Amino acid sequence: MAEWKAAGRAPKDSDEALWQRFRAAQDRFFSRRSEAFSERDAEFAANAKLKEELLVEAEKIDPSADLKAAQAQLHRIQERWDEIGKVPRERMRELEGRLRAVADKVRAAADAQWRRSDPEAQARVDQFRERVEQFEAQAQKARAAGDERRAKEAQEQADQWREWLAAAEQAIASR
Repeated sequence: MAEWKAAGRAPKDSDEALWQRFRAAQDRFFSRRSEAFSERDAEFAANAKLKEELLVEAEKIDPSADLKAAQAQLHRIQERWDEIGKVPRERMRELEGRLRAVADKVRAAADAQWRRSDPEAQARVDQFRERVEQFEAQAQKARAAGDERRAKEAQEQADQWREWLAAAEQAIASR
């Protein structure tokens, strides 16, 4: 249109015919463009419907029942989600937010399970238990040798390590 206007006017006898021809081409272009946009919008609306159906399935995932199965199911849903394709722009935030909420729920359950089974924390508990056993063995050995002072010191150490063991076990249990 900018080029049409910049070209200036044609002779009076052909100007109206050229304009009508240009206008018809422009109308065909915009009509086809509108059809293409309508097709795309219909496809995006159908995609949104498919994603809503996936969300119904995803929102039923219960990670507390079986975390591994929940993670696998969520992964399959996310793959199908990506395969479906684009949705209308005004629906993206809503739909993505709902799927993100499900993913966050599964991730939170996995994090909680990891914290409960934190290998480092469990190693500390095991270490504390080992130290208690060591000091109790030392105390018993000192008593058997008749050295009450060393037996008392070792027992005090064992008691201290037992307190730390109890605190570590409680920390793991409360996670």
